[in-house]
Amino acid sequence: MARAARQAVTIHYRRLEDVTGAFGNLSLETAVRKAMNHEFDGGKVADHWKRRAWLVPPSSEDTLLMNLKKEGGTYYFGDLTHYTKGYLQTLLAEEADTPSLAVEQQPPPKGKEYVHSMMYWMVIKNHLLMIQSRSLAAKQLEEYLTWLLKDRTTAIGPTGQVILQAKFDAAEVGGDLEDIKEIIVGGKAASPGTVELEAADLKPTREVESHRDIATRKPWGQRAWDVLRAAMNNEADVRELMESIPEGADLEVAVHIGYKAKRKVSRAPMQHALRNLPEGEITAVGRNGKQTGKDIRLSHTASVLKSGSLLDPEDVIRALREAHQFFIKNGKIEPA
Repeated sequence: MARAARQAVTIHYRRLEDVTGAFGNLSLETAVRKAMNHEFDGGKVADHWKRRAWLVPPSSEDTLLMNLKKEGGTYYFGDLTHYTKGYLQTLLAEEADTPSLAVEQQPPPKGKEYVHSMMYWMVIKNHLLMIQSRSLAAKQLEEYLTWLLKDRTTAIGPTGQVILQAKFDAAEVGGDLEDIKEIIVGGKAASPGTVELEAADLKPTREVESHRDIATRKPWGQRAWDVLRAAMNNEADVRELMESIPEGADLEVAVHIGYKAKRKVSRAPMQHALRNLPEGEITAVGRNGKQTGKDIRLSHTASVLKSGSLLDPEDVIRALREAHQFFIKNGKIEPA
């Protein structure tokens, strides 16, 4: 009997931060339930997918949708699906060995849309656990839930904003979080042969429509260009540096963020500001000067069953609930 396919995933932890008091006595879980039970035009938001579809401003080309949902009694589970109505899928036509292959575009079947990306999340009281995708993460989930709870419904007050605060993991820091001296953002920027060219330098022979991910999270290798430009103030020097990376070496570019103070200062503002950086880009230097080699935001690894090329939603629910219990059992978070 064939073994069921599984995929390793990282489950990230967040917690609601109600900076304006718009939630009142409601937890994030209760607010989501309230929004899903909101009725207008003769039906509940939970019963009509179109009422949960958000055309993302300013262009309103992309749609974010909570498609899958499950009321679990002690939790609320959902996904976040990103698609663009009428988007054409670009295909490469495989043929016999030829100088080049034809590139063509295909519309979706009638009544269907191509999905760009999907992520999954679960809220338990004010705790939120999520499995991010390539282009969907906490930032997009914050924006969508803010729209759903405040703009689409009136589950929270008009001043509300969903802020999903990350939590630094003391185990990864190697000591008390207050002993963090500085945060390092970034790391490996480029290797020989992988130096990226500016769009202006590229001269494609055919125009191919490409989709722009909403609020695209550039990998560090791309953002390192901007850091080097600001530091060196010379585009030619940056290009020369990137092209001169010797064989077998990697260029390391990092931004060090810390406080110089005679008294102990809170790392909370730093933790807030860095909460939505992509996975794996935050490390820390502690009091003993030892640098961690992992993302210091709280997360948990799991293995999830696959259904075709997608994650199995029921097994995702199991993994998210187990991660929540793991965090509590190991003292990472307080029980809800």
